[in-house]
Amino acid sequence: MTRKQNAARRDKLLARLTNLGDVLRGSLLLRTLHHSGGCPKCARGEGHPLWVLNVGYSGGRTRQLSLRPDQVPQVRKALDHYRQVKEALEAISELNQQLLRMDRDEAKGQERQL
Repeated sequence: MTRKQNAARRDKLLARLTNLGDVLRGSLLLRTLHHSGGCPKCARGEGHPLWVLNVGYSGGRTRQLSLRPDQVPQVRKALDHYRQVKEALEAISELNQQLLRMDRDEAKGQERQL
């Protein structure tokens, strides 16, 4: 692949990085909440379903954010957008590494000619 082709692929990926304010990192979980007593539904073992956004941090810490059911589609979309952005950034990084190698190799070739 030529330098020009590499740069064009990178620019195409960069153009896909739009609406970065609409991204979420984490996992969407459906948990079941059980009250300790006084709730007939929990006494039957059914519990109460609850959507949660679970986000992991360094040091093994996690944070869970309870969601309303109407927020779930928005959260799913933002999580998917985050994955797409992350994939694009990884691809851009790989292309930038290839461009650095090409620059290095061109400089070596010019040194040899001198």
